[in-house]
Amino acid sequence: MRAQVNYNNTFSERHDLQVLVGAERRKVVTSQNGFYRLGYDDQTLVYSEINALDLNQMLRGTQSIYGTFSFKNKTPGFSHVDNRYVSFYGNASYTLDNRLTVNGSIRIDQSNLFGTDPKYQYKPLWSVGAHYVLFQNKTNWLDRLVLRATYGINGNVSKKNGPYLIAAADRNNYFTNESAFYIKSPANPSLRWEKTQVTNIAVDFNLFQNRLNGSVEFYNKKSSDLLGDFSTDPTLGWSSMLMNFASLYNRGVEIVLNSENIKTNEFSWTSTFIFGYNKNKVLEVETSDESAYSYYSKLNTRKNYAMNSMFSVRYAGLDENGIPTAYNKNGEIVKSADLLTKEDLVYSGTYEPRFNASFTNRLSYKGFDLSFMFIYAGGHVMRDVKAGRLIAQHPIYRTSNADRDLMNYWKSAEDNNNPDINPAFAFQNQAAMKAKDLWSAADKHVQKGDYIKLRDVTLGYTIPPHLLKKYMIQGIRLNVQIQNLWYWAANRNNLDPEVWNGSSLSPSRGSHLPANVTFGLSVNF
Repeated sequence: MRAQVNYNNTFSERHDLQVLVGAERRKVVTSQNGFYRLGYDDQTLVYSEINALDLNQMLRGTQSIYGTFSFKNKTPGFSHVDNRYVSFYGNASYTLDNRLTVNGSIRIDQSNLFGTDPKYQYKPLWSVGAHYVLFQNKTNWLDRLVLRATYGINGNVSKKNGPYLIAAADRNNYFTNESAFYIKSPANPSLRWEKTQVTNIAVDFNLFQNRLNGSVEFYNKKSSDLLGDFSTDPTLGWSSMLMNFASLYNRGVEIVLNSENIKTNEFSWTSTFIFGYNKNKVLEVETSDESAYSYYSKLNTRKNYAMNSMFSVRYAGLDENGIPTAYNKNGEIVKSADLLTKEDLVYSGTYEPRFNASFTNRLSYKGFDLSFMFIYAGGHVMRDVKAGRLIAQHPIYRTSNADRDLMNYWKSAEDNNNPDINPAFAFQNQAAMKAKDLWSAADKHVQKGDYIKLRDVTLGYTIPPHLLKKYMIQGIRLNVQIQNLWYWAANRNNLDPEVWNGSSLSPSRGSHLPANVTFGLSVNF
């Protein structure tokens, strides 16, 4: 249900005013039912009845591998979600001489998801902005120049948690056949909006009779009360809970350029270039684990560092027995990861690309057209797959394929001269096992994640309409599209960063995306 009032007025041929205010009440109900039946016959639409409670008891003497059987009910279960919203909103815009435009908007959403304290429930989201045309057809080369600026606050809230303890019904217990409940999420009465203050300043331009147009936009986003799973004391009943635990900023620039390079009666060539740069930094964060292992074993969110930061061990090489060693902050050699603290580690960079770009070209000649797009991502790091080349278990236990480089491990002191040699055989070697992370988290394995890809190439031909009239056909188009035709990567093993998982201590190269060729035919009658 919605109620809205609109007001529009233009006066003195110079002023234009538009205002709207409204309120909205919504209810969204989602239900899901699922059943699991045995012996179903799709011809007669019947199934066999079983006694699930009796079959759940361990049956012995069966012809299974272990001689036992226990039935597990796979019924998906049922769900019913009821979301209710009450919202109030307003928007106003004023334009002077079709040159200066000022606008603003505000919205308030009400829900008990935001906590029991009223000061967390009534948080308006709002924004203000201005748009000013600096130049319009003033020179032979400058067609239009516009300055834009906006500032506002937006927010978000998760539905995974709430101000009250939430219990959910589970399937009946097979031994007692009685209903069972479990705690789905603990109570969080201080749950608050996840808020982001956004500032944008941009310039739009059109040059050379619109042969070149685009925009340059600078932005600054400061987010506070970010929601995330925070580790808690397991003795309280749960190991983690969703809470407001961090704040950070994102700053960057986005550039868009569109050009008409060549334009004739039969041939045209246009290009689009998009570039983005982003830098972020965590300003505040609640952390519960400050061990060295918590830093280097996974991607991190730490104060004064970028999101998804990577930390590494200062690798010092293999010792006389082929065991990995490392330096601590004082430059002393250590042979066990247990002896490291967070101060002994080095910051390797962020796992998220800082730079993103794309370059698209479109060419057409008579009925033929060709388009191709390059993409680029860079400024980030990943852990090389060589970080996992330490034999910590006997090869006989391996049940999956392994990289052949795994067998390039240390065998004698002469191998110390080989910078690419893997550590000694670590199976049942206590010294090697203690030093395992000194190798897996070594800074020598950190590689650049930069890459360039020829993402898409499409060649098409449109048959001239006058050749199709007598066949009562309006148009025919044939095309062939090739995706992922070529790529370049900055890492030394030429791994594809889009499938290479280099965020943990056990990196994997993934499965390279092969070139994908698609043929198309479109006929319009």
